[in-house]
Amino acid sequence: MTTRLCIGPLLWALAILTATLAGCARPAGPPPIAAGTECATCAMEASSPRFACERQVGKSWRVYDSIECLMRDAGPAVATTMWLPDYDERALHRADSLWIVKGDLATPMAGGLVAFRSRAAADSVAASSHGRVGRWTDLASAVESAP
Repeated sequence: MTTRLCIGPLLWALAILTATLAGCARPAGPPPIAAGTECATCAMEASSPRFACERQVGKSWRVYDSIECLMRDAGPAVATTMWLPDYDERALHRADSLWIVKGDLATPMAGGLVAFRSRAAADSVAASSHGRVGRWTDLASAVESAP
């Protein structure tokens, strides 16, 4: 006597389990910044999508109105826990994936810091603002060594 294995119901059960688990997965990156959210450092409203950024601390997220405030609060934190906005796109990306310009630019805390995914865009803004371009680690090192 042969036993016949019925695979159809097993495949359906596997498909349902996979869909259920996929629905429970958290999306990568920080949650959207809600209107009226205060900066964790200076308590100003983090309202501009060109400047507002976030940092993961444990399982929670801290919101900042500018890169300057994030740097002041984060200290030597790992760049992969920080999300900065691309100035042109107005969307958050991991800090270690962006080019950061420090120049003569109007920013919420007057530090002149803005970030870009595109190196060409960063170079263009740096040239027009008498600034310089670097990565998060370059900038964080310069801030740490400043008197």
